[in-house]
Amino acid sequence: MDFDLFRDDLGIPHVRAATETALAYGQGWVTAQDRGLQVEADRMRAEERYGEIAGAAGQAWDRFAAKERLAATAREIHDALAAPERAWLAAYADGVSAGLLAGGRDVPELAGVPFRPWQPWTPIGVFLASHVLFNGFPSILWRAHVARHLHVPGVPLDRVLGLFTADGGSGSNAWAVHGRYTASGGPLVAGDPHRTLELPGPYQQVRLACTDPAAPYDVVGFAFPGVPGVPHFGHAVHRHAGSDQSVAWGITNAAAHHVEVVRDGADSRGVDGWRLHWPARELSDVGVGAWRALLHAHTARDVADAFGRWVDPVNRVLTADSTGDVLSLTAGKVPAVPSGAPELALPAAKPADGYVDLPAPAAVVQVAVDANERPVTQHPAGADGRPGTGPRDLRPGREAHDLGWSYAPHRAERIRQLLAETSEPESPATQARIHGDTRDLGAEGLVAHLAGDASAAADRLRAWVADGAHVEAASTDAALYMRWRDALAHRLANHPVFAPLHEPHDQDPALAPVLGGVFDVAAAVGAGLARILAADWLVVDGADGRRLRIDTAAEAGAALAVAARESINEPTWGDLHVPAPLLPVPDLVAPAVPGRPVGVVPAPVSGNNETVRCTGGAPGVAPTAYRASVARYVWDLSDRSNSRWGVPFGADGRPGSPHFDDQHATWADARTTAVVTDWDRLRPADTSLRLLNGARGAEVWRRDFGADGLVTVHVLDPDADADLLHGWFTQPRASFWGMGEHTRDEVRDTYAFVDSLETHHAYLVRWDDEPVVLLQAYHPEHDPVGTAYDVRPGDLGLHFFLGSRGPVARHGAPLDPWSVLGPAMRGFLFAGAGTRRLVGEPDAHNEKAVRRMQVMGFTAGEVVSFESPQGPKVARMAYLDRGEPGPR
Repeated sequence: MDFDLFRDDLGIPHVRAATETALAYGQGWVTAQDRGLQVEADRMRAEERYGEIAGAAGQAWDRFAAKERLAATAREIHDALAAPERAWLAAYADGVSAGLLAGGRDVPELAGVPFRPWQPWTPIGVFLASHVLFNGFPSILWRAHVARHLHVPGVPLDRVLGLFTADGGSGSNAWAVHGRYTASGGPLVAGDPHRTLELPGPYQQVRLACTDPAAPYDVVGFAFPGVPGVPHFGHAVHRHAGSDQSVAWGITNAAAHHVEVVRDGADSRGVDGWRLHWPARELSDVGVGAWRALLHAHTARDVADAFGRWVDPVNRVLTADSTGDVLSLTAGKVPAVPSGAPELALPAAKPADGYVDLPAPAAVVQVAVDANERPVTQHPAGADGRPGTGPRDLRPGREAHDLGWSYAPHRAERIRQLLAETSEPESPATQARIHGDTRDLGAEGLVAHLAGDASAAADRLRAWVADGAHVEAASTDAALYMRWRDALAHRLANHPVFAPLHEPHDQDPALAPVLGGVFDVAAAVGAGLARILAADWLVVDGADGRRLRIDTAAEAGAALAVAARESINEPTWGDLHVPAPLLPVPDLVAPAVPGRPVGVVPAPVSGNNETVRCTGGAPGVAPTAYRASVARYVWDLSDRSNSRWGVPFGADGRPGSPHFDDQHATWADARTTAVVTDWDRLRPADTSLRLLNGARGAEVWRRDFGADGLVTVHVLDPDADADLLHGWFTQPRASFWGMGEHTRDEVRDTYAFVDSLETHHAYLVRWDDEPVVLLQAYHPEHDPVGTAYDVRPGDLGLHFFLGSRGPVARHGAPLDPWSVLGPAMRGFLFAGAGTRRLVGEPDAHNEKAVRRMQVMGFTAGEVVSFESPQGPKVARMAYLDRGEPGPR
């Protein structure tokens, strides 16, 4: 499919095509080029084959994926889609396959992994595999463990469970500002999603421009590698009546209870003690229709309507357009479980009956802030306790969006403070103060437990809190605070009150890599530290009958003494707090490649779990940042050229690329870069990789012709296929091929030489697994024929030899094998994204071959002469442009 590829100075791909399917193909192709290892690893997770490259951790994932039927669910969702969505996914999958074969999978980690073409359902599987853990079901299993073992006499169970509901590192930030409060008069939508840090990152900056006059669009945003479109964050511009109209959107996780853990039997323990009741699986729908519809949105109302088709995960959405409309909504399917009931956070005996009717989109009249907080209707200025005359979040009825049980306590409040305290109009530039804010609103409450501690270390922390409690990378006081918090989490985790939580959890040990550290008591205590310290009712019966309680002042002081003793060399927070991203295959050690760097040199980062500048660690586990802002954006609805964005590392996932980590320093400093969309400022990218690559014998293309069978194309193996070719070439009808006098070893050596060339490839075409055609493809500009005709960019030369008529007799029809092989070869040869024209050069005296090419759709051209490797050749040129009618 035809598409054009451009890149900006950061290597960000801008894809343009005349049809939506060609654009999807182009997006898939460039994704495979830039993120080949990442998307192949993710598709293997979706297909329950991750163990092939990821060892024990991968096998654990495969066990879980098989238990939850990820691959089968993806197929069922695909099969239930309407035709336009199926065609869109198929084009994207074909583009990924072509991009992988055009070099995208040429990385050492995949050297021993056979290529398999992407299927139309594969992108759905990638999306499911990336989000199945977003519903927090491991935390429900942890809470079931708490319910079984932590008994507090006289205290309701839901209050005990509430000790562990806060997780300040989860979710994202998003905010929108109405045009009345901006310098331009147009709305702003801004934010940053927080996810596990990965290298390369989980989001891919991209621009998608469809020039189809019937349905044009031009969207920049963040894509999931392996999934078409930009379903979470995008900014689209449409030309209407001579002027540009734009719409933008951004999401945060709604922290909704949208996937239920259902007990299989009396308890949720054991290998088969539970299963997930997942709307995506139960409805055979994950919202693919919304992904595609978002690309066509012109207004905020269009975006809201598109998200009306969303299923999973459940998100809060902010959207605005250049007419000034700003809307807020919640999107997705939420099981109708009574809010606040213990069943909401524990394995259920049976699934909920039906789904929640979500509130209608609400207009935003000043600002809106979503940061995974518990939704509560805010008071107006003068009654909300926030200083300043800036805009307020006045959305009504927020309690109706309270759909979960675990919320982040501080980030939303801090963003509201920052917006309220300024009287200056907002602009893209002023959003940097929000993205980069490091004030920890939870620190004051924790440090208050040191009120009776007269040590110098306690005085330092109180002074640090009084100065704003900013968690800066250069601060030794911030480092002391974070090390104290870590030591305190460890002490409390080992306190006798929590001894029952160290009992075996009885979950399937093989799933430990999937469940992660959810049963790590120190990590759980660290996440709920503020609630635990405030729980004066937390008194349990000890094994000897004594009542056990936590002396919070004593524990806080003892933990600080430990942290202070470790301050001899006085590290800064940045000395301890650096990004620790996951690799696509964490347990895989790639073969040593000279000069190939394996990662980045991480920059020190400010912030922690509770700050707007989220760089989350795990108190009680490690000080490094394992999750953080995995993208930042500011969408300016008055002028997209003023919009800004950024990612943690770079646009290209290939180590050694100049764009592998060229955004890292900017990201670590909480800055962003300008979105560049002027085509004149972009560089056309070379997509002339016309040959599909693979290991010897590897399948690189396939097409199912229904009743006429399956045609596959494989890279020729000179050793394994030499006998077959020698048998074909020594037949009398092969005289025009010019190799009838070659021995078997000479045939092998000839094609071993072809195999060594980057510009010439040989393939074996199989029909129902029977070898039928030798097909050679090459770059004419690097072949003797290039001296005999006017070579165009995108030309792909070909030779083919029919060795067998194939399984025609088995199928009964067609009588002419070329009615199948012709379309198959044409489809394969045009699979390379850069191929614009096929060029044949049959011997001018071989009238049968010339006629065969004409029947395949080629136009006979001039007669030329040139010196071929076999000697002088007189050839009849034949041409077939992409898009020309098929065989005739």
